[in-house]
Amino acid sequence: MTVISTSSVTTIDPLAKEASASRLTSVSVRRSLNLSLSPRSSKCHESGLTLVAATPDAAPDLWSAYVDGAWASYSRHGVTVALDIDEVASGATTALFYVVVDDDGAMLGGVRAQGPYSVIEQSHVLTEWENSPGLDVVKTQLLARLPHGIVEMKSAWVGNGGQGRAVSGLLARTALPTLQLVGARYLFASAADHVLRQWETSGGRIDTSVPAAAYPSDQYRTRMMWWDQQTIAREARAEVWAAMQQDSIVLTGQSDYSSAVA
Repeated sequence: MTVISTSSVTTIDPLAKEASASRLTSVSVRRSLNLSLSPRSSKCHESGLTLVAATPDAAPDLWSAYVDGAWASYSRHGVTVALDIDEVASGATTALFYVVVDDDGAMLGGVRAQGPYSVIEQSHVLTEWENSPGLDVVKTQLLARLPHGIVEMKSAWVGNGGQGRAVSGLLARTALPTLQLVGARYLFASAADHVLRQWETSGGRIDTSVPAAAYPSDQYRTRMMWWDQQTIAREARAEVWAAMQQDSIVLTGQSDYSSAVA
């Protein structure tokens, strides 16, 4: 998951209900989960921003705005090779997605989740480490966790405006609701060190056994991070854990987090 900054924003109505849209890919993670989520929002009173969760088929207009934002962001930085736009735009390999909007409805960032995977070849990190040391370690880590459920966060982008850090903080808080909604134990992402250090506040930990990959180009050093539902409560910063619980109650409708405490 390469997190990119962009100054472009898209104005939307985050709470509007949209009709379902057909998606054109052979593998649908959502169909296997039978997950359809109309837009649900959780307000962050500290920043004034709102975190919105949905599935692509239940919110096609919101999804299209997210995809447009991701494409503009990756294009701005010349790394569209890291974004398989045809697959992403289809929505069929996306279990659910999140966007951050301000009070005016401007979309300031987003991220999507893939999984739970049935085979490790569904993960994009195998491509990211294909030409870098550590591919065997990555495969071993994925295989060891696969039976317990693994979900990958992908295609994240954050606007480069004044609230960029707040947006990134909200996106980091998607770890718990994602694990709750898809019923997996593990969540993982790949990004630059400085991005992952901020995401550590939500309980993720960089996998130091995996060497950094030169992806999407030699200018980048991509690392891998894991969240574990059984330890996330202990590993997350206390105030972030409290905020994630509140987000999850609103976004998932669940309120029992005993399984998330080791």
